[in-house]
Amino acid sequence: NCCTKSQSSIQAAYHPDRIYHPMKRTNPKGEDPGWQRITWDEAMEIVGTKFNELMDRYGGQCIFNMAGTSRQWVYGPYAFYKWLFDTPNAHVASEICKGPRRLMGWISSVDGAPWMALRDGPRVYVQWGTAPENSNYDDSCRNLVDKMTEADVHICIDPRLSGSGKEADYWLNLRPGSDGALALAMGNVIVEEDLYDHDFVENWTEGFDEYKEYVKEFTPEKAEEITWVKADDIRAAARMWAEGGQGTMWVSPHSTTHHSNGVQSTRAIHQLLGLMGYWDREGCNKLAPGITGTDDSSFQLKDVAKELLDQRAGVERWPVWSATSTYYQNNGLLEYIDDGLIHAGVFLGTNLMNFAQTTQIQEAVSTLDFAVGIDIHLNPWTHDYMDMVLPTAVCWERIAPFQTQPTGLIGSQAAMDPAGEAREDWQILLDIGCALGFEEECFGGSVEAALDNVLKTAGLDVTLDDLRANPEGLEIPGSPNEEGKHAAGKLRKDGQPGFNTPSGKLEFDSEILKGFGYEGLPVYEEPVHTPYAPTEEDKRYPLVLNAGSRLPYYTHSKLREIPWLNQFMPEPVVRLHPQDARDRSIGTGDVVRVFNHQNEIEMKAEVTNLVHAGMVDIFHGWHQANVNLLTTRDFDPITGFPPFRCGLCEVEATGKGRLVSQ
Repeated sequence: NCCTKSQSSIQAAYHPDRIYHPMKRTNPKGEDPGWQRITWDEAMEIVGTKFNELMDRYGGQCIFNMAGTSRQWVYGPYAFYKWLFDTPNAHVASEICKGPRRLMGWISSVDGAPWMALRDGPRVYVQWGTAPENSNYDDSCRNLVDKMTEADVHICIDPRLSGSGKEADYWLNLRPGSDGALALAMGNVIVEEDLYDHDFVENWTEGFDEYKEYVKEFTPEKAEEITWVKADDIRAAARMWAEGGQGTMWVSPHSTTHHSNGVQSTRAIHQLLGLMGYWDREGCNKLAPGITGTDDSSFQLKDVAKELLDQRAGVERWPVWSATSTYYQNNGLLEYIDDGLIHAGVFLGTNLMNFAQTTQIQEAVSTLDFAVGIDIHLNPWTHDYMDMVLPTAVCWERIAPFQTQPTGLIGSQAAMDPAGEAREDWQILLDIGCALGFEEECFGGSVEAALDNVLKTAGLDVTLDDLRANPEGLEIPGSPNEEGKHAAGKLRKDGQPGFNTPSGKLEFDSEILKGFGYEGLPVYEEPVHTPYAPTEEDKRYPLVLNAGSRLPYYTHSKLREIPWLNQFMPEPVVRLHPQDARDRSIGTGDVVRVFNHQNEIEMKAEVTNLVHAGMVDIFHGWHQANVNLLTTRDFDPITGFPPFRCGLCEVEATGKGRLVSQ
């Protein structure tokens, strides 16, 4: 049960274009970097000197840290070493990934990533904006695919028809960006037809009366105008969800949140669980029991963090985000640099193409006093704007960190030594800490000592040697997967029954949002640029731009250089519906120009009925055709997230050639 990416990872380990040695820039910014090989000793001396000089001049808050996707295993040292800089300005991949979904949960009910009790065999399974066979881990992917086909009713809500979506009983192919309107319309049907769980709503929710009044305006007929989904299909799906008796829902952490109104739309979706009381019981979404043995708050120096969080950049601009996350919102980096708040940074496995209006960010990063990249490959679209690049190890070459499960721990085992002079992420971060003068706090640069400290401070009677001696993992008693934890007082820190909200209940009308001056109800607002109520300028770009769909052989911009994977999609493509293609005289393989008022890119066309008419679907991460050049900086006011999934564009043929295979 191994995905294509993992099977091909050996090619990543032996790829000839890997970075094998530390390198420093020899030419001024704006010119070819003129990379020069240096030793690790020289690299760490430069890093320590530069960062200490800047901290003395501007204070530690002038330095920020940014970690990209698949660097999640650096949370431990990443979380503590930033405090050595005396800076709260740090960003991890989840802050542009599943962060808003979790924020939505924290302000409304529980952690916004409730997991599904798939083994219970849900009667109704809703797949909202996700293709788990493309974007999930191996085991959960297999479990999802197996169980969704066993459900009595499988509902797929997605503007694209994914592989798993083809197996669904209902496909509600909505307009990208209109998810909130569809969820409210389903709520309208459930409330108006008195299908909701009265006992759960009356005892465990707050603000239902206000919600009930608000959803009245979202009739299926109105929602059909907004979402492009037929009213009868909305009614049928809502009834199936309500009448199933057991329902579980897997909502994408990206598709519904990468909108200018993403948090409220995602709240509207998850409140369909609350309407039916589909929480913490058989065949329904479960509230996570916690992960065994990962209380490493001492290792992460969280006591130090509390004193610095109010000094994060962006606190005033995005107060809700700042109140519910220990990380700062990195999408304001352009302004932070321009305003003189940020002067230097560490870019750990990051890609500047993940920013809306990438060229503006690239120009801003080039003005930093000092920037260090840590990566496997040298990527000009990111590293040309850096002063130094350090080589990191691939998965086969690491021993950190542990793999954590609800009932145990698994130790990572390196299968080979790092290539060249590459070092694993934990090692590099510890080395940087030592270079700053914190050798004791950074365990003298020893990854093994750091890992043992995590186990020790977590209070586990386990050592690193124990994990090595048991490569299959060690079982450690943890939190049981009980049902009804909200009723038993096992969710709240005070031990009282209820949810972790101000009211102690699942909040249809959020007290936290109202406290910060936002609407407490999951109000629906159209994207800033919309075909539903277009401005005169918007009318020039009639196609909805959906970007960021997942592929089974790439992880964001990673792995494009791997031959075994690149063969499946060797160049960027834009997917169009056959009707939209005919209207523009475009055929599969034609080189087309995709453009809007922001910018333009060129790529090959793929004509397919797997996408909705009136939209285009573009895969992100291609430096040859960076779709985020078309993404506006119209951020969600609550999370600061960009509208990757709901822009507008137009497509036209360039007259250039078609695919040879056609």
